[in-house]
Amino acid sequence: MRTIRLGGLFLLKLPVASGPTLLVRNAPLAGHKGHFRCCLEADIVCAFKEIGFRTALDSNWIRARNEFERMTKASAKHEDDSLFRRQTDPVWLQDHYLGTGHTEETNNATFTFIKRHGRTYAVTCGHVLDQLSNPESVPRAHLPTLALQIDRGVLNLSQVTGVGRITHATRATEKNEMHRDVDIAIAPLSESYWSMLTEKKNKTAIDLDAWREPRWESVKMCVAAGYPNEHKEQLEVDGRDMVGAGFMRAIAAVSSTLGRDQKFITLSSLLDEPHGHFFSGMSGGPVYAAEGEEDRLIEDGELFPVGIIFEGYPGSGRGEAQAGADPAAAFLTDRDIFFRALTLTPETFDYWLTLVK
Repeated sequence: MRTIRLGGLFLLKLPVASGPTLLVRNAPLAGHKGHFRCCLEADIVCAFKEIGFRTALDSNWIRARNEFERMTKASAKHEDDSLFRRQTDPVWLQDHYLGTGHTEETNNATFTFIKRHGRTYAVTCGHVLDQLSNPESVPRAHLPTLALQIDRGVLNLSQVTGVGRITHATRATEKNEMHRDVDIAIAPLSESYWSMLTEKKNKTAIDLDAWREPRWESVKMCVAAGYPNEHKEQLEVDGRDMVGAGFMRAIAAVSSTLGRDQKFITLSSLLDEPHGHFFSGMSGGPVYAAEGEEDRLIEDGELFPVGIIFEGYPGSGRGEAQAGADPAAAFLTDRDIFFRALTLTPETFDYWLTLVK
């Protein structure tokens, strides 16, 4: 059983075999009366860097399965078994046939795996899917797609037709002019894809069929998790070039009313010093609630999945954000941890499914 510390000065360290780790300690949350501390922790997850390697499609599942068996036989040994990591994975924005490669410059967001009515889904945000039509987000890609990685293999969330058109398995909610009331995108995962993810990457899903509701009034802090886009690096592991995608856990105070009838969750905390992290890419990641505010270790079974992140600040350290394009910069600083999420319950997920059909 994995545990995290919601009180004290840190999150309990979770070892990662596939790359270096970084732990950021901080001072007590200013103005908060409990024993909680807001906290950030970052790990590195690796994916193979190579141009033009094989992709796996449901239509040739047997051949792909054999290829994955050969290429990824040891990958499960390198997966961190924390609940946060097992229920999520980076979703990559890249070319369907990897014509532009897969490097540390490849943009990513976060998929959260959710099970409902016996079926497994990969969930992210609608604005992530929108970025596939932005040439700056997927430069030089002829057939841009969302994809998952398993070592040297790719699980494309798309199919290419005989006439060269791409159809996406991920569906987003409709826009009202330029805005979405529910910023969500959902892809049903085939049995073959989910089998590879569970066997090779030790993934599991948030089971909404067995969802437990927290005592909302007792939730003072939440954990936000995901894969920031701007904290990737090129690594060499076992003589191979790898892309290290940073995995972030952030503890922050609840600053909105919680409840299954509430549409949004807001988390906001202020550190004494700049933390140096950017949260763009964590969109689609889960939010977990923990009851109580005493200084103690929290086990996996005490965490309640209650949200899907759609906004985080600081979002980006790149030029457009530094130039003041981000409106949140007007009132938030580099010492803030700020997230907004859609409240997740079985009923809200059922509603989302009706919106993406």
